[in-house]
Amino acid sequence: MSRLPLRVHAIYSVLDDAPLFRASVRSIYDHVDGITVITTHDRDWHGRPRDADELVALILSRELDPQHKIELAVVNETNEARSRNRAMDLAAPRSESLRVRQQHQSDTPHEIPDYFLIVDADEIYEAEALTRLKAYAARCRRPFYRVACIRYFKRWNYRIDGLEWMVALVRADRRLPYLRLRRTNVVRRAAARVPRLPDGIRIALRGFEDVPPEVAVFHHGSYVGPRRRIKAKLESFGHSAEVAPGWLEDVWDTWTPDRRDFNPAYPTLFSRAERVDATALPAEIVEHAWPAGYLDS
Repeated sequence: MSRLPLRVHAIYSVLDDAPLFRASVRSIYDHVDGITVITTHDRDWHGRPRDADELVALILSRELDPQHKIELAVVNETNEARSRNRAMDLAAPRSESLRVRQQHQSDTPHEIPDYFLIVDADEIYEAEALTRLKAYAARCRRPFYRVACIRYFKRWNYRIDGLEWMVALVRADRRLPYLRLRRTNVVRRAAARVPRLPDGIRIALRGFEDVPPEVAVFHHGSYVGPRRRIKAKLESFGHSAEVAPGWLEDVWDTWTPDRRDFNPAYPTLFSRAERVDATALPAEIVEHAWPAGYLDS
């Protein structure tokens, strides 16, 4: 007997980035059963006051949410992983919370998803990739799946060499211990590196499976946008303490495509970038109405 299609619920842990959030939500909206957005709104991850942008108002306007799929939680939180886990708890509450009497005829049961899609405001998926990703995960339904991302810098027109892997699918019975990582002890990690180990055993030891890039990748605009966006990001995101002093002035402001090793926290992660024409980018990026500073036509 065949299984039903996966029920996938998207989890966003965000501070602002409304222009990128618009494009990200539109890229996944038709492929998920629900979306939970959790935000500290007017505080950064250190609990410090910050100027909030229009993200919360945008969500509440339902402009991006004609089917009322999005739930919003404004929290006091200082840990990104815990914020994502709290959002997952909201979407998949414990069984005791769901054991209630029907209140009225329109009171429909709460449906628990099979998987959470962990996605950030600056991540965009192609429709075909999401279709393939869901079919891939439905085969074995492992606890965690990592998906590779294509990274961009300054504009969507500058693509960074190589891929970076991130946990993107989390089974509804699991949670995250740190940022978008899952917990694997040292012994299991070492055993998983034994040569010629069967794939099934290696995956079981690691605790996650890497989705082949030909099945799915996503597009990560982490450092795409105008200078004011990057400045706000560096001051408030989870890696702010690791950013090299003066990076914004010394690297961002003077950057050219011939620059090497320019990631603000771990330089070699961004070894180099090359220019790509807008015609080589997916429709989910090119057809979006970007403000100035995100895409050169």
